[in-house]
Amino acid sequence: MARGGLLVHLLPLVAGALLLGGMGGCSGKGRRDEVVPPTGMNTQSQIRRYVDKAVRRSSEGVILMPSKKADTLFDRTRLNEIAQSLRVPAALCFVNRAIETMKLGQQDGETTFLGVPEGQIRIRTRINPAGEVLRTEIVETGFQDESMYACLSKAIKAIRWTTNKSGVVQFIDVIYWVSLGYQAEDHSDEALLLLRKQQAIAAEKARGCLVNRVSAGRYQVQGLSLMDRDGRTLVNRVEPGVLPENVGECVAIVFRDIRMQPVKEAFVRPFTPRADFVVATDGTVNFTDERWLAVLKLEEEAMREARLAELAGDDPVTQVDEGEARPGPGTPRPSQVAGTSGASTPEATRADPAAGGQKLKLGGMRKKPPG
Repeated sequence: MARGGLLVHLLPLVAGALLLGGMGGCSGKGRRDEVVPPTGMNTQSQIRRYVDKAVRRSSEGVILMPSKKADTLFDRTRLNEIAQSLRVPAALCFVNRAIETMKLGQQDGETTFLGVPEGQIRIRTRINPAGEVLRTEIVETGFQDESMYACLSKAIKAIRWTTNKSGVVQFIDVIYWVSLGYQAEDHSDEALLLLRKQQAIAAEKARGCLVNRVSAGRYQVQGLSLMDRDGRTLVNRVEPGVLPENVGECVAIVFRDIRMQPVKEAFVRPFTPRADFVVATDGTVNFTDERWLAVLKLEEEAMREARLAELAGDDPVTQVDEGEARPGPGTPRPSQVAGTSGASTPEATRADPAAGGQKLKLGGMRKKPPG
């Protein structure tokens, strides 16, 4: 779909990395670093420490904080389920907004992503006895992007909350935080080489998008792909203005197939795939790294064939003919043995019971019939 000049493609979102939502703890039972969930009896400083610790431990999460009165009325198990169910729509708010606003830029002399809709927000949710949300309001927020609150509020109102018999409106504070985080694995030499290979493969497929659709010239295409922990594309786009819209959309669809290595603890991982196309006057489309990719494929194919040969026992270096031992340096050849010519005749083969392929009769000797 097109949004504000950006070509955007959506895929199903996988939820975040850690179990942080709801009234349950952030860690496994019995661990020393377990985060104790806040209750109505906690002081504000204890609640703040709880939230800060949770935020440090994950790139995203949801925490529900009932008022003192609501804490005695609402079922804790159900609240924990609600907190978990809010994580996916909240993450979608972030991802869908990020693909529109994020761009590479300079900050403090370093290249980084600007316009990331990250932050932390506390939304007061007022719920009637039937479990319906009457309204939401911001208690405090660190989001610079105002669109995040509108999207989160819509997700909160879509939830069917726990009913209560108090007969009055209660409130629960919803705390949500999200950030890109930093995955060192995505900046390693191995990751950069994998990205180069993946974008070269994508460019090889995407050049078909340009054939007979653009005039001769050079087209330097840059995209943005937000991926999940498994290295699969959640959403992606290509920057507008380089290719005609329909051609750019075609390239964006191909870029969506780019795969990166999995990173277990990641949330949303940004990558910027590129393709540099050159269209000749006869319509031929080439791209940078075309020769590099061809050589890489040949090397990989040679390695694969060598591996298969090794597994099949066909390696010429290690292959030994069964049934015929290799003669050593001191072993005389047949032509050097007295009484032999070195030729292999049927008669000679039959005369030698040790010759390969002979069927030997191993049964007992027959008795001579009485004469």
